[in-house]
Amino acid sequence: MLHGMRRQQLHVYFHDRLNVTDVLMAEHAPGPITQTAAPYGSIFCVNDHMTVTKDPESALLGHVTGLSTTASFDGVTYFCTFTVAFNTTKPQHGTPAHLSGLEGTINIFGLVNVITPKPHAISGGTGSFLMAQGTATIVPIDVRTFKQVYRLDLDVYLPS
Repeated sequence: MLHGMRRQQLHVYFHDRLNVTDVLMAEHAPGPITQTAAPYGSIFCVNDHMTVTKDPESALLGHVTGLSTTASFDGVTYFCTFTVAFNTTKPQHGTPAHLSGLEGTINIFGLVNVITPKPHAISGGTGSFLMAQGTATIVPIDVRTFKQVYRLDLDVYLPS
């Protein structure tokens, strides 16, 4: 534990819809976009729903928005900058108590591999997450279709 900080662990899900909630903005190298890979240098804008469970119909917690760029020639590693925006001040039915009443953002920065999860830096936040530090791990749950699901494990440290 970081001195003088309180720890908050959150596990949420976000739902990627290729060419619906993720839009290809620029393609550098020629090649098709597949279910699990995009050509090197492709730039995507992201605006995905964030929910309590992997079911896209479960309680909505907010959105994951940002940019990602394909950063490997095999198309499975992306350089990403995301803002995770929570808005549970008026929680929906099915929202757990520890996720209720959250409003604000967490900023995530780093390389994401859609096959092998690893932690990324949390580089601040707003509202309930003002001055956040910690790590975020993006875990692929289902990436076999154009409706991809990822679990976002947040290990957040906040000023006491």
